[in-house]
Amino acid sequence: MIFDPEITFHMPGQIPVTSESGLWDMPLSGKTGTENSRAEWTIGDYFEAAHTFLTRDQGEMVCHAVSCLAPEPGPIHALNVCLEKHGAFYHPLKITAVTGSATVFLVLNGAVRDPGLTLIETECRLLADLADRVEPAWIPRVFGAKTFVEKKGRIGFFLGQWFDRFCEFHITRTGKDYQVAIWKDDGTHEPVPWHRAEKIYEQIACVLTDYYEKDTGLEIFPWHLAAGDFVVNSHDEVRLITVRGIGQLTETASDICDVRVRQLFCLLLYFLNLTLCMRLDRVDGTGSLAWLPDRVVDAAVKGMIRSLKMYDQKNTPLVESDGLTARFLEFVKRFDSAQLHDMLIHLLEDRHFTAGEVQLIRKHLDAHCERIQKTVSAL
Repeated sequence: MIFDPEITFHMPGQIPVTSESGLWDMPLSGKTGTENSRAEWTIGDYFEAAHTFLTRDQGEMVCHAVSCLAPEPGPIHALNVCLEKHGAFYHPLKITAVTGSATVFLVLNGAVRDPGLTLIETECRLLADLADRVEPAWIPRVFGAKTFVEKKGRIGFFLGQWFDRFCEFHITRTGKDYQVAIWKDDGTHEPVPWHRAEKIYEQIACVLTDYYEKDTGLEIFPWHLAAGDFVVNSHDEVRLITVRGIGQLTETASDICDVRVRQLFCLLLYFLNLTLCMRLDRVDGTGSLAWLPDRVVDAAVKGMIRSLKMYDQKNTPLVESDGLTARFLEFVKRFDSAQLHDMLIHLLEDRHFTAGEVQLIRKHLDAHCERIQKTVSAL
């Protein structure tokens, strides 16, 4: 079958971009006036490289992706390629593939320099490894990655599933208080009442705990609310759109001989780190660091416990008290707020928190530990 779709390029808002457009020669970085502008990747260079990636091998990769995601696959008639934003690692392109009977949304994540270039194949592999770990999946399907050389240098892409009608969300200021806002596709920000925001944070904790390996202590990390790693739809359903790493929180637990105690200790460290990361965001995504309110701790606890209960249901312990949920709650209740404080101080030393994050965490750590103990004790 001949692969010959009409391929068009756009910016957000469906602004068409062609080689005659002024945007075509704008720097991909968005920065103008650089000293070595001839070597700088332009938006046009990036679109041309995306065209090369999508059409290589008669579009085999994109055709496979469409066949996997479309309810009734057919020949691709058109590909709409839209440069969505400039992230810390990638320049994501939203690909709208139109067949005779369906429209399929894909993401083409690309990078032209490190650390994004180094991360491309790693992230594609991690997402593929996790694809069947949890059902239903909370992460995108991936269909392949490739790094190659263009006239401006090396460039890498990986093709994955785009979660349509899911949007970023961030903390924003409303007077002296914080409020969560969802970043809509039309550029507007929709304020979210806290009772609804709590459900979003609860779902985040549930998703991360679903992917936490209970026997080994391996977890998805790093992740950041400020980076837009999680997206949400109008039904408050959450998806995790990136996995940059998987590892064990600390090697300290390896010294514990009792397997069941080691499992609980690893889970406790995971839980404590989860409560910290859940409280860190940046105002409007890129502004000053923000420490989210106590209710986010409550949501994190609820989400994690919900995930553990589902794990227990699948593993059907003969006695409920032997389930991981009950054993974990009994274990964590042994520690007072001062002991939790000491463990969190060690986590700050082990984990790659920035200096600004560490300063903010230390400022609130005593009250944070008291909130954890209060919330867990009520269960």
